[in-house]
Amino acid sequence: MATETVPHNTIDALAAAAQEKLPAEVFHYAAGGAGDEATVLRNVQKLDAFRLIPRVMRDVSDIDTAVEVVGGSLAAPFLVAPMGMQRLYHRDAEVATARAAAELGMGFCLSLFGSCSPEQVAGAAASQVRWRQMYITKDRRLNDEVVRQAEAAGFDAIVCTVDLPVMAERYRDSDDTFRSFDNTVAEEASPALVREPYFKELLDLWRGGQPEATPQQFIDHVFPHPGCGWGDLEDLIGRSPLPVIVKGVLHPDDAVRAVGVGAAAVVVSNHGGSQHDRSVAGIDALPGVVEQVDGAVPVYFDSGVRSGTHAAVALVCGADAVLVGRPVLWGLAVHGPQGVRSVLDDMVDDLRNTMAFVGAKTVLDLRKATAMPTPALSESALGGQVLHTS
Repeated sequence: MATETVPHNTIDALAAAAQEKLPAEVFHYAAGGAGDEATVLRNVQKLDAFRLIPRVMRDVSDIDTAVEVVGGSLAAPFLVAPMGMQRLYHRDAEVATARAAAELGMGFCLSLFGSCSPEQVAGAAASQVRWRQMYITKDRRLNDEVVRQAEAAGFDAIVCTVDLPVMAERYRDSDDTFRSFDNTVAEEASPALVREPYFKELLDLWRGGQPEATPQQFIDHVFPHPGCGWGDLEDLIGRSPLPVIVKGVLHPDDAVRAVGVGAAAVVVSNHGGSQHDRSVAGIDALPGVVEQVDGAVPVYFDSGVRSGTHAAVALVCGADAVLVGRPVLWGLAVHGPQGVRSVLDDMVDDLRNTMAFVGAKTVLDLRKATAMPTPALSESALGGQVLHTS
């Protein structure tokens, strides 16, 4: 079968193409954010606001983008972020996304609410760095079963997202199509989780005197968990046979606390702006977290990455790798697996070119590059100062 030739488009053009192709409610579910969506916009604007100062007369004939992350090596410092119900965008869902990333030597993080199971993803990309995302729910056995299944399927780490004590108001989703998958639109892409034997057993136990209760109602009963605290996270980490990466950290003190309870790494993230409309931009929070963690564990970055240059900015600011979200979905929706590969491949090319211009032969060398936020957009703790000088 001939391989589809995917045109090189800007992410904005690809998003526009996805909007034309997808049902309106599906596109807005992915593109939208909390409240007035200011955080979604701020994430991208703040990355755009950085300026990198080129360096000249440096030998950049051999650039190496490889990095080590929790779980193994990557050919480039990119992983696909956890995003649920990907069958909304393409019939092969997370299997297609994971395989495309694996072909480029990149990592993949499977959402708790992914349309495909851990076993299906592992079968699609056996040699890939794979992380399994989860939340701490009110049901301890459910938490343990998610971890157990990930280990059995050969995943390398657990990513515990901790920034969702409540569900946000998302005005684009005002019809609540995806607040539940108990409807015909969402049901086709429903999470593989609800088809797992252990989930069905827990559902039956919970039903008791309400035999008509649905899987969605059980999920709503146990998630989100507003009473979840550091002790719950420490307990999860202590019981997990896999290293646990803590995602959703923005305050330096929280990063230090996560390390203190045993986190193998932290991900600086505001959930891509999808859950809080007045959150600090991810890139504004990153330097403070990196400084406080001080090399104790890796620090990864997520929220707003739309290009390899954005990734370079995050790496200059101290991230050890970045997670890419919405652009992957646009590629998947418009061109399927080849679209995902094209998006990620373009990001690597963009990163390599940026590294050459700033004189960085390795990803670690990017820490020595000079990055300056545009003063008009630098109301964060960075204060408009040069972050790094070589």
